[in-house]
Amino acid sequence: MKKPTLKFDFKTRHAGVSAITTIAVAAGLIIINILAADLDIQADLTPKKLFSLTDPTIALLEELDSEVEILALFKPGEEPEAIMESVNEYDRNSDRVSVSVIDPDRNPGVVSRYSEDDKPIPMGSIIVSSGGNFRVIGAMDLYDISRNQQGQTQITGQKVEQQITSAIAYVSSGRTPKILEITGHRESPLASQGYLSMLDQANYEMGEISLIREDIPGETALVTLIGPRSDLSEAEANKLDEYLTGGGSLLVALDLTQEPLTVIHGLLERWDIQVRRGLVLEGRQNRLIAEFGDNPLVFAPFMTDHEALVPLSEAKLNPIVQATMGFRRTEAEQRQLEYFPLLTSSEESRLRTDISSEGSGDLAPIPSDEMGPIDVAAAIRQRNLDTYEPEGGTIVVLGSASTLAGLGFLGQIKDNAEMVMNLVNWAVNDETAVNVSSKSLFRLPLRIGTLTAVIYAGLAIILIPLISLSSGLVIYFRRRNR
Repeated sequence: MKKPTLKFDFKTRHAGVSAITTIAVAAGLIIINILAADLDIQADLTPKKLFSLTDPTIALLEELDSEVEILALFKPGEEPEAIMESVNEYDRNSDRVSVSVIDPDRNPGVVSRYSEDDKPIPMGSIIVSSGGNFRVIGAMDLYDISRNQQGQTQITGQKVEQQITSAIAYVSSGRTPKILEITGHRESPLASQGYLSMLDQANYEMGEISLIREDIPGETALVTLIGPRSDLSEAEANKLDEYLTGGGSLLVALDLTQEPLTVIHGLLERWDIQVRRGLVLEGRQNRLIAEFGDNPLVFAPFMTDHEALVPLSEAKLNPIVQATMGFRRTEAEQRQLEYFPLLTSSEESRLRTDISSEGSGDLAPIPSDEMGPIDVAAAIRQRNLDTYEPEGGTIVVLGSASTLAGLGFLGQIKDNAEMVMNLVNWAVNDETAVNVSSKSLFRLPLRIGTLTAVIYAGLAIILIPLISLSSGLVIYFRRRNR
């Protein structure tokens, strides 16, 4: 006897296939979610990668040789998601870092180990410790805070990674490189120009030195000479020369002064850097700053591909200079010294060496002008001629010390500050000194032209609905005719 066979009409078959497909998709999604939870797979989809660690932080974590503990002081379940997303990235990227959330009210004994002068550590703080070293990061230190035009405070950036990475670098080593700023020549030290907190966050210890009275300690990581208005003595220059020969690092930022700084210029020439005394006038329109009326003395120079400037290029930062002098390598070109241009003007720029003409207010070209491009920042690093490895002195020179303090009503330029910090780190070349930029929370609106707006509107309002309607009609009539 022939077995009966089941026959399904089209609608039944279609419903069955739809049900099986739905069940399969749902099962697949459940399996993917389970695997994602077990593997802790996450993706940072924010445009500025607010919750992702930068390359300097990842490099630091890869080189850790000690256990680091991060304690976040919050009531469990009330910790800010935006903060903890960044904090937990340290645990995910290193087996040597552990992260815990602790309620300081319920665990006073644990928290008291890290308090100084028996002062309570407030809720919202983060403690980073390793061995016997620790650093407490206050809740307000995790943000960039500024005032708007109405005088109201507003959060403009997040500094979670900047603060925690700096703390890890310190507690894992216990060292803070020493920076000494030369005084006695009417300088404008970095510490007095708003850089003290940035240098402190990057794990530097700041101090001052008078070369007239004392020698440079051998353990000094960097010496700075910022905006001197009077010259060094030969004895002071000799101390700097000896320090550099012994492997020291020097950061010099100069302004054009009425008094020629002959000794300072001579010291730099001994290290293959010639100061071109004059003012750089930028002639390329798109490098000028509109807020200053396109004044050729204020412009955005081009950055070279030097390793200290790569982070700025990647972040699309543009330093600005004003009334800057120029530099070039001397004709001696000593083989053991490697010269690096850092910032340059365009080929349309000019160096005004006849200062009397500039002083008259006439910035039009004159025969004595020297044509660009012109280096407005440069560096020298001494190398071993056999191994070609860095060995010996390092010098970074900037042609506009006044720019570091800020530009008039614009105040301190963040891009300039980031450049200075990167150059300091490069000159010091110490793994305990790190500089991670804060991450801006500003959301700029999308700006599109009229034609683009019309095209997008046509696609969304007319074309896409027509395609959907046409597809539906085609499917309907094909099924009806079966």
